[in-house]
Amino acid sequence: MIDARTGKPLTTDSPEAAEQYQRAVDRVLGSETGAAETLDHALALDGNFAMALAARYMLANDAKSADADLFKERALLAAEVALPWERAHISALFALLADPYTNLAATEAYIAANPCDLLVISQLCGYLIFYGGARKLERVLNIMESVDPSLHDDWACLARLGFAASEAGDRNRGRVLIERALQQRPQALYAIHSYAHVLHDQCKPEESLDLLGNWLDEHRRSAEGGAMYGHVQWHLALAEWQLGLTDQAWQRYARYCAPETTRCGPVLTLADCGGFLLREYLRTVTPRPVSAAVSALSERFSSMLSHPFIALHLAGIQASAGDIAALEQSSAAIVARESSDQTRLSLRLVDAVSQFARGQYAGAAEALKLVSADQRIGVGGSYVERALIDLLEARAVELAD
Repeated sequence: MIDARTGKPLTTDSPEAAEQYQRAVDRVLGSETGAAETLDHALALDGNFAMALAARYMLANDAKSADADLFKERALLAAEVALPWERAHISALFALLADPYTNLAATEAYIAANPCDLLVISQLCGYLIFYGGARKLERVLNIMESVDPSLHDDWACLARLGFAASEAGDRNRGRVLIERALQQRPQALYAIHSYAHVLHDQCKPEESLDLLGNWLDEHRRSAEGGAMYGHVQWHLALAEWQLGLTDQAWQRYARYCAPETTRCGPVLTLADCGGFLLREYLRTVTPRPVSAAVSALSERFSSMLSHPFIALHLAGIQASAGDIAALEQSSAAIVARESSDQTRLSLRLVDAVSQFARGQYAGAAEALKLVSADQRIGVGGSYVERALIDLLEARAVELAD
């Protein structure tokens, strides 16, 4: 049994298990529903299939499932009799999941030697998008450009390369690559999500409204269980909001994207919630109460304010609620941490949002003026986050005049 992307043998006596594993990897790379169930089917056919056990551990670990450690133990045991390349894959994947920062250099060395391993490559690039610092855009693009040429027409590679190219500034190239990915696998949530980012970055909410609306109508049944489903709905709500369809945008946000309803993981939920609430607050400069679920989400991240991505979105929620006391507590919590470039940037962002919420618009504008382009990239996330900082600064300047 040969792995389709790497061209290397898989250690399993069941051709059907191998087929199910590869189908599951496609669903993982597409952020589609059904990946765990498909892996479970593969494992029912071959309970010692090391690669399937490793992928199942990755999903269980991400979901914080109680059985994650059991999958890990089984994968490591099965790896003892697997092929060397499978052991190397499992070792690299598990190290990245356990401590991505410490194992960053080792992971990059692994993918340089194994440029067909899109599963590890996708995990690494996902980490770098949030934590890769000021040089992350070219770093992620270089990693995707280095993928083995045999995969340059693979939809999963095309979608990631297109997203990386767009983020690094070549939006036209990014769009073409992602369109090719969608032609091959139109149901891929990851690919349509990448397309939504390109359209946002090209300032084309009308196209986004049409494209995402049609895609969701066509693929809703297979998409709505996927991890990114709520986030794709968020992109559609954002396009509606940008076009002045405010009530429609709020209804969509409440139904699919709010902490009460989304299927996204906690960090993406915070980004969608904070990003949407802060945008609306900047438009109206009118606070509105937040729900108990939003308050619980904020509390969950209150100990992580030293990361600028968390600080920006948490402060956005607090400002949108008119909670000056919470903003002050956030600033104090950051000051209490050991000083670093990251904590100083977090403090500047929170203080700028706090000044805006107090009506001190000139002060907010001045504070944000000092946040360099490199620092804005280093906040983490995508251009959507950098655009949010730009919006905050532009609105502060407008109201200060």
